[in-house]
Amino acid sequence: MVRIILLLTLVMLSSAVKADNQQLYEELDATIAKRGQYIEAKENQIAFLKKKLRTERDSSAMLKVVEDLYSEYHVYQFDSAMVYANRGLTLSQRLGNRYYTDLFTVYVAQIMAIGGLYSEAMAYLDNFKPAEADERLLFKYYFTYFNIYAYWSDYCGDTTFTPHYRQKANEYLREAMLHANPQDPDYQYYKGEQMVYVTANSKQAREHYLRILDTTEETSRIYAMSAFALAGNYKVDNQMEKYEEYLIRSALSDLKCCTKENMSMQVLAEYLFSLSDQHIERAERYINVSMEDAKFYNNRLRILEISRTLPQIMLRYQETVKTQNRALRYSLLFISLLVIAMLWAIWLIYRKNRLLALGRRELADSNMQLTEANRQLAVSNEQQGILNQKLVDTNKRREGLASIYIDLCAQYIDKLNKYQTLVKRKIKANQAQELLQTISSTRISEEDAATFLTRFDKAFLELYPTFIDEFNELLLPEGRILQKTPGTLTTELRTFALIRLGVKKTTDIADLLFLSSQTIYNCRSLVKNKAINKDTFDDDVLQLCTVIK
Repeated sequence: MVRIILLLTLVMLSSAVKADNQQLYEELDATIAKRGQYIEAKENQIAFLKKKLRTERDSSAMLKVVEDLYSEYHVYQFDSAMVYANRGLTLSQRLGNRYYTDLFTVYVAQIMAIGGLYSEAMAYLDNFKPAEADERLLFKYYFTYFNIYAYWSDYCGDTTFTPHYRQKANEYLREAMLHANPQDPDYQYYKGEQMVYVTANSKQAREHYLRILDTTEETSRIYAMSAFALAGNYKVDNQMEKYEEYLIRSALSDLKCCTKENMSMQVLAEYLFSLSDQHIERAERYINVSMEDAKFYNNRLRILEISRTLPQIMLRYQETVKTQNRALRYSLLFISLLVIAMLWAIWLIYRKNRLLALGRRELADSNMQLTEANRQLAVSNEQQGILNQKLVDTNKRREGLASIYIDLCAQYIDKLNKYQTLVKRKIKANQAQELLQTISSTRISEEDAATFLTRFDKAFLELYPTFIDEFNELLLPEGRILQKTPGTLTTELRTFALIRLGVKKTTDIADLLFLSSQTIYNCRSLVKNKAINKDTFDDDVLQLCTVIK
C-alpha cells in the first residue's frame, strides 16, 4: 500500500513539473513575440547614455558613461562593445587615470575572449600589473583569465588541449575568489562556479545558484547565468525535467534583458531536437531565434556553432512537414467525401420536403372532405399538426446541414492559407526551391474560389429559392438588387446570404468570399443605406425564408 501511494505521489509530482514547464514554454513563446519591445527599451537606454556622453564635460564622469555604454553593449552587440572598450582605454590613458586604464584593459580582453581572440586577449592582459593595480580590479582581472581559458577549453573540445586549458581556468578561478567581495550581489554565483570547477561539489554549487535566483530580478544578466549554470548542475545529476526548466528560465531572462550573446536558447533548441519529432517545430523556431541573436551580436564562433546544428534540425523539420502534408491530403480527401455525402443528404432533404408539401396539400383536401365526422376531423388535425412539426424540424436540420457544409469548406480554405503562410516563412530560411513547389501545388487558385462560390450560390438558392425576392422587399425600389446571371448571386447578395445563415462577423464573411474586410464593410453599409427600415435591417434579413415555399 505504501509503495502504491509513493508511486502515485511521484506521478503527480512529475505531472506537476511537466505542467509547469509547459507554462514556462508558453511564457517563453510570448516573450519571443515581444522581443521588439525589450530591444526598443535597450536602444532607448543606449541613446540616453550616448546623449549624456556628448554633453558631459567632466573627465571622470565621461569615463563612467563610457563604462556604462560598454556594459550595455557587452552582451548586446560585439562591435559596439569593442568600440567603447577601446574608446574608454584611449580616453583613460590620455587623462592619466590608472584605475580606468586597468579597467578598460580588462574589458578589451573580455570582449576579445567572447569573439574567440584568446591570444590577443591575454596579450592585452599582459599590460595589467596586478601588483600595482587597484584591489577592486583584481577579481575582474583573474576572472577574465578564467573566462579566456574556459572559452578556449570549450573551443578545442579535444583530449589534448582541453584538459590543459581547463586546469589553467580553474587555477585563475581559485585566484580570483581570493579577491572576491562577499558583499558583491553576484558573489553567490561566483561561489557556485568555484564549487563546480575548483572543489567539484555540485550540491553546494546548486545552493549558491539557487540563492542568486531567490534574491535577483529575472531581468538581470546574473540571473540568466545562474539559471543556465543550475540547469547544467541538474543535468549532471540526470534530473532532466529540472534541467529543462532552468534552461527555459535562463532563456526567458536572456530575452528580457536583451542578451544577444547567450547560450540558453541554443542549448534548449538542441535539447528539444534530441527528444522527439513532437518538439521539432519548437526546436526549429528556437534555433532560428538563437541564430538571429548570434548574427545581431556578430559573434562568429557562435554562428559557426549554431550552423552545425541548424541543418540537422531543419532536415528533421522538413521530414515532419512532409508527414503533416500527407495527413493533410488524407484529411482533404475525407472532407471531399464528406461534402459529397452532405450534398446527397441535402438532395434527400429537399426531395423529402417536396413530398411533405405534397402530403400536406393532400391532407388539406382530405380535411375538407371529412368535415362530416368530428372524430375523423380531430384525428386529421392532429396528424396535420404532427406533419407540420416534422416539416419545421426538417427545415431546421436542413439549415444546420447547409451551415456545416459552408463551415467545412471555410475550414479547409483556412487550413490551406495557414499552410501557405507557414511554407512561405520557411522560404526565408533559404529553402525556397523545395518549398515553392509545395506552395504552387497546394495554393488555392481563383478557379477553386470561383467553384466554391458557384456551389455556394447553387446550394443556397436551392435551400432558399425566394431569398432574392424577399430580400429586395426590404429595400427601397431604386436600391433593389438584380441577378446578373440566373442561378448565381452578386457579392451583395452573397454577403447577406451568409448573414441569413448566421455568419455575422465582417472578417468571417470576407474570408469566406475571398474579399477584404473593408470591401465587405462597405458593401454592408451601402446596402443598408438603401433599406426601408435601417434600424432593424440585419434582424429582418435573419427572418427571411423562415418557411420555404
